[in-house]
Amino acid sequence: MTLGVAARYLGDQSVGGPGLGGEVAWGWGRWQALVDGRASWYLGDLDHDGGPALRVGGGARWLARSFQPDSSAALQLYLDAGAAVEHVALPAGGLTVPSLWAGWGWQGRAMSHHRRLMIRFWVRVELSPPLDRQRVADVLCRGTCATPVRATLLDDGFSGGLGVAW
Repeated sequence: MTLGVAARYLGDQSVGGPGLGGEVAWGWGRWQALVDGRASWYLGDLDHDGGPALRVGGGARWLARSFQPDSSAALQLYLDAGAAVEHVALPAGGLTVPSLWAGWGWQGRAMSHHRRLMIRFWVRVELSPPLDRQRVADVLCRGTCATPVRATLLDDGFSGGLGVAW
């Protein structure tokens, strides 16, 4: 399990919050295929409603470097990329957002008899197709929210986490 935070822009409105995620990965040498999911709670404020979000995705990971000072542990750097879909359910309605992501991370891995235990840190950049700005403002905002601006080619976001894997 991984405990992390996520933040992103949806139609020029910033949303984000804590979440709990999980991942299953299968490896072949330096490569892994992975399936991941996350349940999070987008925090509200004076201008935005909060609510739950569910996400599921898949991707690939490449172990770029591994430094093993002795036989008991290794520090590893990896790159990963994939696709996901997220559904945000708020009091004023729901939004479903597909995205592509790419990121990097490092992990400290036990190499002795607890070979599968590791501590992992990661960051990802997330890109989504542009959403209807007015629809997003209607669902996310209450009171005085930023006026939707002209459409862009992509909506972007950032996510990261810190967790224990085995």
